[in-house]
Amino acid sequence: MVEEAMPRPVGLDPVMGESTGSFIRRLACVNAVPVADVLGEAGVRGQPKELDPGAAEVFLHPRAVERLAVMAWQTPQVLWRALPTLEVNAGCSTRQLVRVTPWDRQWAVLDACAMCVARLEEAGAPVLLASGEHWQVCVRHGRWLRAAGGGPTQVSLAGLEEVVRAHRRWLRLCRRVGPYARALLADALQVSACWWQSRQMGAETVWAGRERVLGTGRQWWSVPLVVYPEAVVVAEAMAVYERQRRWDRDFAGGAPGWVSRRWIAFVGERLGMPDQMRQGGYRMLREWTLLHHIAAPVAVRLTQQPPPSGYLSRCLEPMEPHRAVASRGALEDVSCLAWRLGQSVTDVE
Repeated sequence: MVEEAMPRPVGLDPVMGESTGSFIRRLACVNAVPVADVLGEAGVRGQPKELDPGAAEVFLHPRAVERLAVMAWQTPQVLWRALPTLEVNAGCSTRQLVRVTPWDRQWAVLDACAMCVARLEEAGAPVLLASGEHWQVCVRHGRWLRAAGGGPTQVSLAGLEEVVRAHRRWLRLCRRVGPYARALLADALQVSACWWQSRQMGAETVWAGRERVLGTGRQWWSVPLVVYPEAVVVAEAMAVYERQRRWDRDFAGGAPGWVSRRWIAFVGERLGMPDQMRQGGYRMLREWTLLHHIAAPVAVRLTQQPPPSGYLSRCLEPMEPHRAVASRGALEDVSCLAWRLGQSVTDVE
């Protein structure tokens, strides 16, 4: 039987979005004790091992969360709000309060914003975030955070303020649309990345300009950052299209057979690239509309009742071809588009 946890001499505030393993390592560090001591007091059975938060996460039973809160001079509610993996049981039980398991694909480990960490009175050890996305935007300090591999893990967005503004718009879209917004952003990023790879739309203008600010040239790792503002615009336009499709309505009252063309022209105008859209950018959006077609026959659409009042402000449920939308994991795995960055565009035509 594990004894009751005791407050450590030095308490610790969690960072919003921090991994539980990172928080435990920092708590041990600021109290100058081995991580194994903190794990043991949290409820690990047997001899605890040392922990690498970048390779494995610590999953806790609610009783273990209470023990950790006592040690850190926090309330359990504070930890539940700040540490995202606490919502995952991962096989914990009253017989096994703590499980340490390797990270799986649904999570990405990111370095916390360096400027956010610099404001902490006592970090203790590097702060790692448990992210459901492979990148994040720190709106407060204007930094792009990304998982390790093939490029820097943090990028200053100085001179690229439109990326921060786009992220705010994306957060607003999430509130309006609900979880389905994640699928729309996934599709929009795939479309935008295809444009980037095939040197269409903004590849030689606005995106090349962002690459000059970054000083990177054309790099695979920077594609999500470089195209992000335009991808958010496309995702917003996709939400407009999907709200009408939800009620078997054509976009902007377009005649059958002309729906996707009218909507694609609308997207080009929203992007400020109508000519580039006509010159070839339409192809990937046409691919998307074929997958997101209106299923109801024209005869049914002509006789249908108007949608209920307020339908434009309601959340959208997932629709075909998106049967369900995972809340975590690589965005490209959520997209309905077969094309992937690095693949020849002709491979999916």
